[in-house]
Amino acid sequence: MPTIVPGYGDALPSLLLVDPATTAELRLFGALHLAGVAATPEGRHGAGQKLFGARIVADPAPEWTDLRRFVRAIVAFGPRAWEATLGALSLEPSGFVHGGTVSSAGDRPVTVLGCLPLDDPGLTDAMLAETLSVAQRAAGLSWGCGGRG
Repeated sequence: MPTIVPGYGDALPSLLLVDPATTAELRLFGALHLAGVAATPEGRHGAGQKLFGARIVADPAPEWTDLRRFVRAIVAFGPRAWEATLGALSLEPSGFVHGGTVSSAGDRPVTVLGCLPLDDPGLTDAMLAETLSVAQRAAGLSWGCGGRG
C-alpha cells in the first residue's frame, strides 16, 4: 500500500490515518491543518510540521500491537486500506463504502471510518472535512488544542 511515509506522526496517536495517497499529501495536510491536527498545511516536509494526536501508516498491521492502546479512531482511505484495517483489528470483513463505519468491541473500542482515496475525483473537500471531523470526535481530539482533547 502506498503512503506518505510509514509511521509518520504522533507516536501515541488517538487517530490513525491508513493508506492516504502520496499524490494528495498537500490535500491531506491542508485538511488536517484546518481541523487543528497538523501544525501546517504544507505537507510532512513543511517547516515545523507536526501531527497532534494522529499518525499516518500504509498498513496498520505492523504497528497495531504497539498502537492499539492509544488509537480510538481510524480513517481508512479506500477499499484496500479498509480491508487491511479490518484485518489488523480482527473484525469481520465488510464491503467498503465512503462514510461507512465499523466499531470494535471490548474494553477499548475503536471506530473505523471509510473514506474515498484522497486522489479520487469523487471525494469533495466537504466530504473529506466531514470524515475527518467525525474521526476527530471519535478519537477524542479537540480542534486547536494541540490534538489532545
